[in-house]
Amino acid sequence: MRAYRWIFGSLERRLSGALMLIVVAAAALQIVSDERAITLREESEAMRIASENSEHAGELIRSVADFHMQSHFALMPNRPDNSEAVLTDTAVRIDQQITALRLNGVELFRLPQHTSAFDDLGKLVEDIRLEASLGGRDLALLVSIEARTAQMQTLARAIEAKLDKERDRAYSQISASTYGWHTQISVIGILMMVLALVILADLIANILPALRRINLIIRRLASGDLDVEIGHFALKELAALAGPLETFRRNALAVQNLAYTDPATGLPNRRSFMELACARLDAGPRNGETGLAVMVADVDNFKHVNDDYGHACGDLLVRLAGERMQAVLGEHAIVGRSGGDEFVICAPFYDTASAYAVGARLVTAMREPFDLGGFMVTISISLGLAEAEGQTGEAAVHNLLNRADLALYASKNNGRNRASSYTAALENEREADRGLERDLASAFERGQLRMVYQPIHANVEREDEVEALVRWTHPQLGEISPSRFIPAAERSNQIVRLGSWIIERSLADLAGWPGLSMSLNISSLQLQQEGFVGFLMRCCRKHNITPRRVILEVTESLSIERNTRALMTLNLLRNAGFRIALDDFGTGYSSLCLMKTFKFDRLKLDRSLIADLGKDPTSQAVFDAAVTMALKIGAEVVAEGISDEELVEPVRRAGCTHMQGFHYSRPIEPHEVPPYFARMHEERRRVA
Repeated sequence: MRAYRWIFGSLERRLSGALMLIVVAAAALQIVSDERAITLREESEAMRIASENSEHAGELIRSVADFHMQSHFALMPNRPDNSEAVLTDTAVRIDQQITALRLNGVELFRLPQHTSAFDDLGKLVEDIRLEASLGGRDLALLVSIEARTAQMQTLARAIEAKLDKERDRAYSQISASTYGWHTQISVIGILMMVLALVILADLIANILPALRRINLIIRRLASGDLDVEIGHFALKELAALAGPLETFRRNALAVQNLAYTDPATGLPNRRSFMELACARLDAGPRNGETGLAVMVADVDNFKHVNDDYGHACGDLLVRLAGERMQAVLGEHAIVGRSGGDEFVICAPFYDTASAYAVGARLVTAMREPFDLGGFMVTISISLGLAEAEGQTGEAAVHNLLNRADLALYASKNNGRNRASSYTAALENEREADRGLERDLASAFERGQLRMVYQPIHANVEREDEVEALVRWTHPQLGEISPSRFIPAAERSNQIVRLGSWIIERSLADLAGWPGLSMSLNISSLQLQQEGFVGFLMRCCRKHNITPRRVILEVTESLSIERNTRALMTLNLLRNAGFRIALDDFGTGYSSLCLMKTFKFDRLKLDRSLIADLGKDPTSQAVFDAAVTMALKIGAEVVAEGISDEELVEPVRRAGCTHMQGFHYSRPIEPHEVPPYFARMHEERRRVA
């Protein structure tokens, strides 16, 4: 059994053995054919000689009989005139046949009769002539002649009989050899045919099906079908190939899972979501479902979770958020993660709850705290949704996702932690924003941007100061608010160029205002831009401005305590002499840690802390606490948004060092700055 498996378990040995058997059979056939051909050639030659000798023997009998008859004619009294000549010719023919037989190797001496009967035929012819001349009177000679011719006839018949036997024996031999050759060739041919049939049957029944099967497996794997079953192969070579193919299949499945599954959450990734959502839209609403909605959800301020608790906790939070979304929306919803903190969803809605109600319910459910193992984290999500209105196909999914993205953008702009539905107005707003992005690129060259400056008033006698603010006068749309075109600059990656233009233009104006200080707003992208410190220093040297006259304002949302590059840049700028201010303090994600990470020269309190001063005791208490904290760390405090006289006294009483707002002045054009401060100084002198 082991030998059988060793031979037949290998395709190589199987085919090699079959070919070897065919070669051996062909060699045997060739050897037998060559040997039989030589034998038949020899036996054919013997047959030819035996046939030739038999013919000579026949001719000899006829010649002897003719000689006997001619001898009688020669002894007759009235014999023909040419009888002696004919008798001589007949004797010559007899001698020729005897010579031919001897030349062919016929051993006449072994005949029972003495062969001397054919010797010296010339003397016999002379005796016949002599007897004829005597007229037959010599009886003794006549008896001798008769005896001699009778002896010749007997001997000729003996020769013929012997040679006929030799001819028959040669014929029998060649017939037997021919039959044997035919038998051997037939046996070998049958064996070769049987062997060929066995090989063919093995090929058809075993080898070819296995090869076709392995070929089909390879083709299916190559086409991406990873559900194919590799199975077991009896042939060693195919079994050896099946192992790597199975390994490849498993690895490909793992890669496919990676390609279609988000590793952190186990949810479908965006690619997989597209396929699943496409199939779901093609299938249409199921029993009881009113329709389908595609949603895009973002975790609000997710970056702070990663920064405060680490990426491992961030990944855990994302996984738990995905599980909760799936649990809230049910098993018929498709929840995928498209990257970072963004989720894509395809969920049904019913008569009892609209698509918006499903999205709002999900937003509410996500506010519940998440247990990250030892501590709880509370988050919120912003969500945008779009209803599928009978659309099918991949293009429809892309379109719905784009609409849901627009709605998500609206949720973020409206304060986050909410759900918004897609409307045509959002599409118009997006087109308008895209138009702004395109037009902003040419606004620099066409001179549509300009700088205005809003004065900042100190509560005690200090330096005069303005804040640089950019304005854009659009040729068709007129004045565009910075709250619209600054985000457009960020989306189109033009914010760095815009920031550089603002710095260059503002410092050029500041060079003409000796004794004045200026606040400049700096974006987070500028702080992270390589070479920003050098650029700012070159601009100051170009316009002969000392860094002390420039206050750089950064927003609290920058979270510099988590941004090493930004913190390093701010330290370099502060060491170079620039003053650093924290703008919009009290909004967004604020913490005391921010104050410990970097020593700010100034804090600008957001106008939301000031709006209700004098009306709400709680607002006054919060405002006072913020000012006190800022003064404790040695920073100046600027109160923004002083819009009327009623706010001035509460702000001054709290201890703010500077005030800014429409109550004092709106932003003014560059040529109005010197007259403005000249009037202010004149008023101070009059009051004094």
